[in-house]
Amino acid sequence: MSGYDLIGDIAIIKFDRDKTQKVKKDFALEFLKINKNIKTVLEKTDKIKGRLRIYTTKFLAGENKTETIHNENYCKLKLDITKTYFSPRLSNERKIIAEEISKRINSKKNKILIMFAGIAPFPIIIGRRLKIEGKKAEIISNEINKNACNYAKENVKLNKLEDYVKIVQCDAKKLPEKLKQKKLPEKFDFIMMARPNLKDTFLKTTLKLSKKGTIVYYHGFGTYKKVKNEIESEFKKLNIKTSKLEIRKAGDIAPKENRWCVKFSIR
Repeated sequence: MSGYDLIGDIAIIKFDRDKTQKVKKDFALEFLKINKNIKTVLEKTDKIKGRLRIYTTKFLAGENKTETIHNENYCKLKLDITKTYFSPRLSNERKIIAEEISKRINSKKNKILIMFAGIAPFPIIIGRRLKIEGKKAEIISNEINKNACNYAKENVKLNKLEDYVKIVQCDAKKLPEKLKQKKLPEKFDFIMMARPNLKDTFLKTTLKLSKKGTIVYYHGFGTYKKVKNEIESEFKKLNIKTSKLEIRKAGDIAPKENRWCVKFSIR
């Protein structure tokens, strides 16, 4: 075994290539015995890839299912791992962002946008924290995947956040037009770009949805230098003026490949 993820009561295990099917099956059965909270064991058979970033898996043991409810940061997140992207490894990142936004939010009803939101873990965790603290906000959860948006709507109800989170299904590049069409906010106080590992930075779209003082959280991938260069070159091309970049490591994606969170505000 070279690694695994636990999503709800489902374990997704990545095996070394030389392992036989019998070895994998035996390991899965033993995993179920040791981990009583796990009901299903799946093998991860390929990298998460494609436009919708979905797991490719094979059933090994337990209940033959792919839908589950994942508990994180006191929130419930329902999903089907074969239809939507979700990373339990971003749990701490979601907590950090929620804490930062909570501290910065003012007395007005702040407008918050989460791009590439998937089943809405960022919106829900942020929304829950603000609700508990009695702070008002309008949170837009944007995602291209229709299945993910359907689960996001369920998750909003599951966590009783209908007054905080609205789901908008569309390509991120079409978001400005979509928001106008739906008569939703077109400028935001905070924008979280939970961006996938794609070539496009989507900063051009973010600029259209920003105003002076908007705080942006951008996810970049690779080395510190690569991420810093890509974002600064995009700023230059788009003539964007911002505060000094604050860059911190937000997780590993592969050996010597990291996820970075870049925070800045629009000037």
